[in-house]
Amino acid sequence: MQLNQKHTVYLEAQSTQIDGQKAVTIRDLFVDSLRMRPDRIIVGEVRRGEALDLIQSMISGHAGSLTTVHANTPRDAARRLETLCLMNDAELPVYVARAQVASALHIVVQIMRLPDGSRRLHSIAEACGLDDRNEYTWRELYRFEAAGTDSEGNLQGELIVTGTRPTFSDEPFRMGLGGQVVQSKDMYCKAQP
Repeated sequence: MQLNQKHTVYLEAQSTQIDGQKAVTIRDLFVDSLRMRPDRIIVGEVRRGEALDLIQSMISGHAGSLTTVHANTPRDAARRLETLCLMNDAELPVYVARAQVASALHIVVQIMRLPDGSRRLHSIAEACGLDDRNEYTWRELYRFEAAGTDSEGNLQGELIVTGTRPTFSDEPFRMGLGGQVVQSKDMYCKAQP
C-alpha cells in the first residue's frame, strides 16, 4: 500500500545485520507504533506472536486496524490468528485467545488463487463473534461467482452481493457521515456453521 496522507509513518522490520546490529522485529515496531497514538495501524502480515499485540490494540480502541494472514477461508483466518496469538510469550489459554480474536475481527476479505492462476477477491465476510459452542460465526456479504471461461481460458465471473446487510452498516450515519439511519430486521448475526 502506498498511503500519501499527512501524518503517515512507515516502519520496516530489519533482520540482524552482519555488523552485529540488533534485529528490529514486527513486534518491536508494533509496540513503538502504539506510543505514537495512531488512529489506524496496518501490519503487512502477521506470522508469529506479534498477532497478539495487534489483536490487543484492536480491542483497546485502535479501530481501523488491518493486516494480512494466509488462510483458506475467513474461519481459517480467525483460527490462524488465534494460533499466532498463542505463539506469543504471554502463555494465554486458548479460550482467551479465541475470545479476543472473535472480539477484534469485524471483516475478513479473502483473496483466492483460482484454477486459471489468477488471484481474485473471493469473499467478504462479517465476523459475528462466537456461538454457544465457542465456534466462530460468519455472515457472507459478498462472494465470487464464476461464469465460465473466455476464449483464452481465463476464468470469468463477478463479485455478487449476498443480500445480507452488515450489522455495522448504520455506523457512518451515527458518526454524522450520512443521511438517515435505515434500520433492518436482519441487523443481527446469524450463526453459520
